[in-house]
Amino acid sequence: MGIGKHKLKKETFVQSILVLMMSQVMIKLLGLAYKLYLTNKEGFGDTGNAIYNSGYQIYALLLAISSIGVPNAISKIVSERLAKRR
Repeated sequence: MGIGKHKLKKETFVQSILVLMMSQVMIKLLGLAYKLYLTNKEGFGDTGNAIYNSGYQIYALLLAISSIGVPNAISKIVSERLAKRR
């Protein structure tokens, strides 16, 4: 009974990873399509691309800073639950 439960957990973990990977690929493709659209839009030009890129760099920096503690918090929660055998 315990072996089947462990296998089920492993399969759902792998499925979750695959879903996350596919969602990241879709996000990157949509971002590429949007970027290509903006680059080729008439009237947007080099100035528009420069403004977009500088704003995106600020956004990426703030996103990285805000998500620094998330992996640590998740690992702490998981380790506490494993210690309590939940």
